[in-house]
Amino acid sequence: MTRWASETEWCAASDLRPGDQVVLNNHRSAPQWEGEHTLEEGYLVGLLIGDGTLKADRAVLSVWEPAAIVNGDNLPCTGVRGVMNAVTHAAQSLPRRADFVGWHSIAGRGEYRFALAGLRDLAGRLGLAPGNKTITPDIERGSSEFYRGMLRGVFDADGSVQGSQAKGVSIRLAQSDRALLEAAQRMLLRLGIASSIFQRRLAGSSLLPDGRGGQALYKTLPQWELIISGDNILCFRDAVGFEDTDKAARLRHATAQYKRALNRERFAATVESVVEDGTEPVYDVQVPGINAFDANGLYAHNCGEQPLPPYGSCLLGSVNLTRFVKHPFGEFAEFDWSEYREVVKVFTRMLDNVVEVNGLPLEQQRGEILRKRRHGMASSAWVALSLASA
Repeated sequence: MTRWASETEWCAASDLRPGDQVVLNNHRSAPQWEGEHTLEEGYLVGLLIGDGTLKADRAVLSVWEPAAIVNGDNLPCTGVRGVMNAVTHAAQSLPRRADFVGWHSIAGRGEYRFALAGLRDLAGRLGLAPGNKTITPDIERGSSEFYRGMLRGVFDADGSVQGSQAKGVSIRLAQSDRALLEAAQRMLLRLGIASSIFQRRLAGSSLLPDGRGGQALYKTLPQWELIISGDNILCFRDAVGFEDTDKAARLRHATAQYKRALNRERFAATVESVVEDGTEPVYDVQVPGINAFDANGLYAHNCGEQPLPPYGSCLLGSVNLTRFVKHPFGEFAEFDWSEYREVVKVFTRMLDNVVEVNGLPLEQQRGEILRKRRHGMASSAWVALSLASA
C-alpha cells in the first residue's frame, strides 16, 4: 500500500497474522439498494434505539431543551427543534390514533416526549422488544434509505461532532453496547463510510449524583466510541447527516474550515489477532465480474480454487449435464447417474491422455503438467440451471 495505490492478493483466513491488512468493501460507487422500510421509518427507529423507551403498549421518544449534547460552539441550543420537526413529519407515515397529540412537554424537566403505538408495532416487526433496544438483523436487511434514516436518528440521539482542523475533526457515537456500535459500523460501511471503534472506559465504578444533592459510588459499564474521520466525514454529511440543527451547523462549520483535502480512506483494516472458531457449513457465492462479496464489511469469497505454483498449469474440460437428463421437462424427469459415472471414468482418462499432448508454450509449463498431471471436469452455470429446471 502506497499513497497512490494498493496491491492485493487472496489469503485464507487461517493464514492471517497480526499486523496483516485486510481489504474492506468500498461501496461508495453504489451506496443505494432496494429493500423494505423508508427513510422516515428508519429515522424514528434510530431515535428509539438511541434515546427512546420501548414499552408493551407504545414507543416513546424524548428530547431535552437545551440539547443533550452541546458541541461548545456558542450556537443557540435549538438543535432539538430540528429533531422534533423531523419526528413530526416522519410520524405521518405510521398509523396514528384519533387522540394522537404529538410532542408534549414534561413540566420541570425541560423534556419533550412523543408517544406512538405505530412505532411500537414497527419496532416489533424489526425484532426490537422492551429490554432489547438494539440494531437487529432485520434492521440490517432494510433498504439503503432506511439505513440512512436509522443512522441519522442514532447519531441525532447520541452522536457528536468534535475537534478542529488543527487537531482533526471527527464524528463520534458513544455507547456502552459494543455490539450495537459494531452493527452501526457495518451499516455505515455499506453506505461507503468507514469508521473505527475504540474503548474509552473500562467497567468499574464512579462517583455520580445520587438524586439527593450529593454523590454516591455507582457501578459503570464500559464505554465504547465509534469514530468517523478523514473523507468519511464528507460521505457521512452527504449520505446520513443530522436533523439536529446544532450538530448539522457544527459539521458544516468544521468542514468549511479545511484548506486542504481530507485524508482519503484506504478501506483496509489491520488484523489484531486470529482466533480459531471452529468450522461452519457455507454456500459458495459469486458476483459475476469480481467474484467476491461483502462478508460483514470484509472483502471475501468462498471459491475452492487452488492457487498454482510458478508455471503451474491445469487442463480443464466440461460435460454437458443436460445429455444425462431423461424425459426432460416432464413429470418423470430424472438424471441418469449410471451413465454419468461411466462418462466421468472415460472423461478422466481422456484428460490424462491430453496431458501428454498438452501443447503448452513454455518448457517450464510442460514440465509442471507432466510431473503433476493436473486436470479437472466441470460444467457451466447455465447447464446446471437447465438441469434444475428439468
